[in-house]
Amino acid sequence: MIKRLVFMVIEKSINVLKDLKNKIIKFYLFYITKLTIFALTFCGFIIGSTIYAKDTFNVELKCKGHDQEYCDVVKNADNKTNFILRDMRYPEVDKVNENIFHAYGSCGSPCQYHFFISKTQEDQTKEFITLDKNNNCLVESDSKRNLIYARKLFNKNKKMIVDLKNKEFNNVPIDVAIYNSFQERSYFDDQGQLHLVAMLADVDKNGDSLYFNKIIKKACE
Repeated sequence: MIKRLVFMVIEKSINVLKDLKNKIIKFYLFYITKLTIFALTFCGFIIGSTIYAKDTFNVELKCKGHDQEYCDVVKNADNKTNFILRDMRYPEVDKVNENIFHAYGSCGSPCQYHFFISKTQEDQTKEFITLDKNNNCLVESDSKRNLIYARKLFNKNKKMIVDLKNKEFNNVPIDVAIYNSFQERSYFDDQGQLHLVAMLADVDKNGDSLYFNKIIKKACE
């Protein structure tokens, strides 16, 4: 009888130990799984953040002073910061497309600066007229030679598209800086044609302004 009782106690103890062992194993498996999921999620977040940081590209203004008059033009790319221009007076920055920003402003009269900034390159002109945002065709003037050129951004190979000494431009009032006459109204249309537009000195019978509009196909080709 005593042996049987002892055997039953031992058997019960063994069962309790087995049950406890199973619970401990389940407990550790549960938390190991939780920790593994957390670790994988955290690693994914870090990797994703790193990739995002490397892909990030923008150009911004960092201004100083009470009225924010003077600003630095700053490029952020691949987790690095570069100063493109420093202490410029009232500059502006526009996004041309996903790959290019346009920083510009006045440096006197007549004087302008125009910087085109990509992730890896910079380009500039002081006689900006217009830009085709679809194919990066830049139109700029050369006031000393009375010429207008077209070229692709980040490429110095210019194509002369207009000689202002031609008679067709006789009625176009040309300023000391040629770009002043064309910059405000010139544009590229949906077909990629350049419209060189300038206000004429003449007016119509109603006193309204007349405009010169020269269309140039494939300006950069």
